[in-house]
Amino acid sequence: MIGRKKIDEKYVSIAEAQVILKKELEEGLKVNPEEPLHYEARLSLEHTERFSKINPEKVQEVKQKLMEAFEWIDDRMATKLVDIMPEDYFDIRIIFAKEEHMPTKEEAEKIVEILDGYRKE
Repeated sequence: MIGRKKIDEKYVSIAEAQVILKKELEEGLKVNPEEPLHYEARLSLEHTERFSKINPEKVQEVKQKLMEAFEWIDDRMATKLVDIMPEDYFDIRIIFAKEEHMPTKEEAEKIVEILDGYRKE
């Protein structure tokens, strides 16, 4: 990575990464049908398919709702919450253990309530 400079930074959830990798797979199939993705990309795609807990179309919507509901949730934390999809106050306390703001029990319940509407069945 010598000589490279970071131009932009964007947090991507597991579900969004799955969409990106599937697009790469489709493009790779056109170029090389025998091996459309390299090894690491295949492993990453498998991981995203196994661990994605939300539909990719709903990710931006739920992140926006979380950031609107709480001013202390930024894009990084919203992405982390969408990836983990905590189910109770205990889970949220663990996620926020090293963060500046620890949500109250009521705030945590509101977060879980927002996330419950978007869980994958």
